[in-house]
Amino acid sequence: MKNRGKTVEFLSAEHVTFRYFELAKHNILEDASLVIHPGTITVIIGSSGCGKSTMAAVCAGLYPENAGELLSGTVRLCGQDAALLSPAQRSRFLTLMFQNPDLQFCMDTLRKELRFCLENISFLAEQMDSRIESFAKDLSIGPLLDRRFASLSGGEKQKAALCCLLALDSQGILLDEPFANIDPDSSSEIVRMLKAQNAAHNTTIIAIDHQLDHWLEAADEFILVGKGGQILKRGITPDTLAQYEDLFLSQGVFFPGRQYPSAEKTPPKGTAVVLNRVSIRSEKKGPALLTNCSLSFEYGQITALTGSSGAGKTTLFHTLLKQRPYDGTILINGKDLRKIREKDLFQMIGIVFQNPSQQFTTTNVLDEVMENLTIWCPGLNADQKQMRAKELLSQYGLWEYRRYSPYMLSQGQQRRLAVLSVLCGEQKILLLDEPTYGQDDRSTRTIMEQLRQKARDQGLCIIFSTHDLNLAAACADVTYTIQEKELKPC
Repeated sequence: MKNRGKTVEFLSAEHVTFRYFELAKHNILEDASLVIHPGTITVIIGSSGCGKSTMAAVCAGLYPENAGELLSGTVRLCGQDAALLSPAQRSRFLTLMFQNPDLQFCMDTLRKELRFCLENISFLAEQMDSRIESFAKDLSIGPLLDRRFASLSGGEKQKAALCCLLALDSQGILLDEPFANIDPDSSSEIVRMLKAQNAAHNTTIIAIDHQLDHWLEAADEFILVGKGGQILKRGITPDTLAQYEDLFLSQGVFFPGRQYPSAEKTPPKGTAVVLNRVSIRSEKKGPALLTNCSLSFEYGQITALTGSSGAGKTTLFHTLLKQRPYDGTILINGKDLRKIREKDLFQMIGIVFQNPSQQFTTTNVLDEVMENLTIWCPGLNADQKQMRAKELLSQYGLWEYRRYSPYMLSQGQQRRLAVLSVLCGEQKILLLDEPTYGQDDRSTRTIMEQLRQKARDQGLCIIFSTHDLNLAAACADVTYTIQEKELKPC
């Protein structure tokens, strides 16, 4: 660990108790405290929903100003009471990258967003262009500067958000699940950049992450957090990490190097989707992502799609839902996709979006599940639906949040809600865009085991995208990677 001497702590949160609404039965943060030392790289890990992201929002000043109630506690940045600082003053000390990068942007392109950020810190206008080009070059995202955010992949948006934070030149950067939608090579590249920023400018780096693998060569300290934001163990270093494996596993969080159990491969039960010489683009006049692809996806099997950020995984899903134009022929259950009405298509195909908040239709977790059961299981009476909803929410660790708005859940909890909601349906083809992103180890295994059971017992065709190659190898019957604009078998 770095020698800290007697300097003022960069971040000090003391006895923080926070809840989202007055009638909540439990607080998200319960007398939680956190100290971050200046000039260090600290990674915080904990189970999904334990309060990590909420603590980040409180420390960055987003809460309680924009949501919830702070019942007790204080936050200090470099010795100053954060509650007394304006947003502009706070940003000089600490900037936050959200789990969901869509919430980060005010403009429609990265170049405009960077200008907006620099204007907010009164950066000299005549130096803006060179500053923007420099940061885009460092992150290797120059080609993204003038593309609309709506056309970028989740991983590309994460890179863009980080580029904006670095341009602000704050004393500290807080990143909430920064690699959730990014391929391993890009994740390693960003860690190297953050490590260089830390070394050159003594920038304090705080990251919330479910996977520690990328941080083993960079982190000064790992902090394990339990329910309510309580610190279970801190002072863990890459050198001492091995002795805490049992503690990590008891909390249901990932431990570096631990493998998923390999599932028995199942034979196909019929063809669900056929691509015949299909080509697709990121947008109407954008670059080609896939060209002349021909393959099929089978009922009874789980298929994994891998590939670098922006390769076209999400775009392929949108194409199968008739949301993107394409060349070639796509058959769904033997029918030409172009001739299938959207109403009929959504009876065949269910999807979990990369951003699950885009698909919620109610303002209550229990209602979200009940609504899907009403649509897809009309034969159940009210008591049976209530019992089934409780069973599903309990299985996914969400029953205690049943009265919450889906938008108050953590990103990992939102994804679990989206997955279980789509499993309520009777669609035989499921498209799952990063279904385990933002999940701890326990939740990941629960989700994948249920998907395996659905594919095996109900003969579903399940296609999921992932950057986790170990997960794909262990859980999928078939794996394709998008590489050089082709879908190649692994």
